Amino acid sequence: MIKVISIDIDGTITYKDRRLHEEALKAIRLAENLGVKVMLVTGNTAGFAMGASILIGTTGPIIAEDGGVIADHRGDNRVYLGDMGEAMILWSELKKRFPQAKMSYTMKYGERKAGLVLRRTVPVEVVREIIKELNLNLVAVDSGYAIHVKQPHVNKGNGIKEACKMLKVKPSEVAHIGDGENDLDAFKVVGYRIAVAQAPESLKRKADYITKNPYGEGGAEGIMHILKKFEYIK
Repeated sequence: MIKVISIDIDGTITYKDRRLHEEALKAIRLAENLGVKVMLVTGNTAGFAMGASILIGTTGPIIAEDGGVIADHRGDNRVYLGDMGEAMILWSELKKRFPQAKMSYTMKYGERKAGLVLRRTVPVEVVREIIKELNLNLVAVDSGYAIHVKQPHVNKGNGIKEACKMLKVKPSEVAHIGDGENDLDAFKVVGYRIAVAQAPESLKRKADYITKNPYGEGGAEGIMHILKKFEYIK
C-alpha cells in the first residue's frame, strides 16, 4: 500500500520555465487532504525546498540537494548525507582548465552543504573525466537543469530512505514521481514509480507508469493516478 508520495519539483510540478503548475498544486493538496503525505525531492537547496513546502502545503519531509540534506517540512531536524570536501578540489581544477565553468548561483552564498552544482557551460562528460583523472570519490549527474557533483552515496534514493525514518514508513510504501536521470536512485528504493512524459528513456524504462502529459500537468496526472490506483479516490 502506498502511504506517501515523493515528487521532484523542477519539470515535474512546474511548467517548462519552472513556474509552479496550478494542476500540480491542486493534486498535491488533494493528496494531503486525503491523508497522503507529500515529500518534495529536489536538487535545489534546503531553503528553497522548505519555502516551496510551506507555499504548496506539503507535510512530508523535504529532500534537498539530490538527497544530501533531509529535514522536516519546516526545515528543522536536518540530516546531512554529504559534504563539500572533494567537490571543491574538483572545482579548483575545473576552473583552471575551463574558465567558462560556472557554479550555480546557489553556491555563491554558502547555501549548499552536500555537493557542488555547476551551470551547464561545460559538458558533464568533461566533469566526469576530471573526476576520474583526479581519482575523486564523486559522481556527476546532469539533471537537465544543472550538473550536480556529489559523493556516490548522496542520491534521492538514500534521501528517501532517511525521510522514511522520520515518517516511520517503509520506502516500499512510497510512490515517486520524477522526470530526470537523478530520479533513477529514487526508483530503486520506492514501491511505485512514475516518469513524467518528457523524462529520458533511462527513467521511463524503470517506471511503472509513464504520464501522457509533460511537466506539471504530467505531475498532476501522476498524483491522480496514484490516488486512484491505491483507492484513495474512485
